[in-house]
Amino acid sequence: MPYLMLWHGRTDRDEEMNNWGENGPVFGPFPFFHMTYNCEIAFSDECGHLLKIVDDLVYYDGVYYGDWSFFDELDHGHRCRLIPFDPHKALVPNETD
Repeated sequence: MPYLMLWHGRTDRDEEMNNWGENGPVFGPFPFFHMTYNCEIAFSDECGHLLKIVDDLVYYDGVYYGDWSFFDELDHGHRCRLIPFDPHKALVPNETD
């Protein structure tokens, strides 16, 4: 089953990036990941398991990520970043107002 890794993160989506930015979390394994019209990435059959894409960046836990990768095996670096997905941390700030 696949995993999702977020990377190239920044806290301000308008920030000009001069380096690779922050490495993000790894989620999984989940039975699938499905991207819809470049606006969200859904995964699992559980309600709320999705990540929003805002201005071409994936949002999670206060950080906007410019890159994401899917893979099916964890190496040591991926394993260290593996965390449980929290749907509340995936809410884009203007959606929580």
